[in-house]
Amino acid sequence: MFRMANAFKNLFDRGAYFSLRLIPPEAAHDLGKWAMRRRLLAPGPYVMEEKSRPVLFGNQLPNPLGLAAGFDKNAEIVDAAIDYGFGFVEVGSVTFRGGSGNPKPRMFRLDDQTLMNRMGLNGDAAEIVAARLAVVRSPLFGVNIAKTHSPDILGDAAIADILGSYRLLARFGMYTAINVSCPNTKEGRTFEDPGPLAELLAALNQARAGTSNPPLVVKLSPVLDPLEETGAQRLEQVLNVCESAMVNGYICCNTQPIDHPKFGRGGLSGNAVRPKAQRMAEFIAGRLSRPVIGCGGIYNRQHLDGYLQRGCIAAQVYNGFVRGPLAGVRFAHRLLQSGIRPK
Repeated sequence: MFRMANAFKNLFDRGAYFSLRLIPPEAAHDLGKWAMRRRLLAPGPYVMEEKSRPVLFGNQLPNPLGLAAGFDKNAEIVDAAIDYGFGFVEVGSVTFRGGSGNPKPRMFRLDDQTLMNRMGLNGDAAEIVAARLAVVRSPLFGVNIAKTHSPDILGDAAIADILGSYRLLARFGMYTAINVSCPNTKEGRTFEDPGPLAELLAALNQARAGTSNPPLVVKLSPVLDPLEETGAQRLEQVLNVCESAMVNGYICCNTQPIDHPKFGRGGLSGNAVRPKAQRMAEFIAGRLSRPVIGCGGIYNRQHLDGYLQRGCIAAQVYNGFVRGPLAGVRFAHRLLQSGIRPK
């Protein structure tokens, strides 16, 4: 009877996965979140042996596989995601004012393992997200903050916007991630430019001085690819600024900017990001004694191990969870059981 029930769950799971691929990706995402909130067929947490469990900012994780920012923008499924086997969750990106984002459609499947999005930082305002985080039971989450999606919020106003979110959200979770690769000017410049980055981090340090707020982490863009001469130079500059500001860790990395001939400007995730993210992670982990979290293009255990072998404490997934060959409600369990974490 147990085998029959298990076979039925597997059949239902795979059927749901293939059905979701027949509808637009953003609708599939929303339907997936709806199912997770209700814990439909949730397999339960995946807890590795004590000696294999990573420690991130003093928190022992059940396993090293996290759910990346972008899936749970509004802190609606943190506890549920742990019940689906993820080791931790990154909420966001959250913006101070929130917003509806860009017009739909704004998420596109380019192939089985590459997604493009131009969401426009849609989501609830930071004050609303803070109220949800106040009742989250699990401590195993980080909060990702970005600037409100408006090209008219410039300079000091852009810093004030991020500080507004920080003051509302920084007391929650294991860490606060600052998404510095979202454009904050009409020209598309980002806080990864050394000057604006130094100003932003100085303001954040002033805001967190004397508090017991969680560590501050910076999420970087794949344009800072150390394999490319310009990218390596820019990455060194960004790291120098971050280290001077005593940033506590790094996430490698965000989506890859693209100007698609059919879908316009946006960001690529999945296979397009993984090689660059792993190179960045290895570059940073080899030079600094700060925690590094990998992010991008994880579809199997080898991809996860590729991050861990390059010095990452943990790595985050999004695309693979909803589109990869192991996708479905037991994604984390399938992936983590398919190999042994390297020492």
